[in-house]
Amino acid sequence: MTRLPAPELAAALESLPAGKALDLACGQGRHALWLNQHGWDVTAVDREASSESTVTIDMVDLEKNDFTIQRGGWDLIVCWLYWQADLLPAIARGIRPGGVVALAGKTRGRFATSLARYQQAFSGWEEIASGENEARAFLIAIRPVEKLID
Repeated sequence: MTRLPAPELAAALESLPAGKALDLACGQGRHALWLNQHGWDVTAVDREASSESTVTIDMVDLEKNDFTIQRGGWDLIVCWLYWQADLLPAIARGIRPGGVVALAGKTRGRFATSLARYQQAFSGWEEIASGENEARAFLIAIRPVEKLID
């Protein structure tokens, strides 16, 4: 059974040019698979690899810092429905200027987050899409392109 990507994510990303993408805590790989089908070069990571996806998933434990997000190495980083506050600075550093971050988390329970927390972590980034309801919050934003100093 093919699982479709989150509609907010697909709508925000489908018109972007493909590049190098990182899908953190990818689960069964639904976003990684969709990105791959749309021409993205995808690296997907999760603690448990799923055999339901045709995308290769590297088995890493993000909570144990088993994976280092390459600084400026990604055109897109997706971290959908996974919350680990200490990952946000590394995610921000990992996005190339002009690149995109796509984040979502639950708004209830032990690992709850909010749109305000995402917006604070990515202050100054241009929002493509965002929202929050009783179940989840999400932010999709573009990293500003720094001005070159002559």
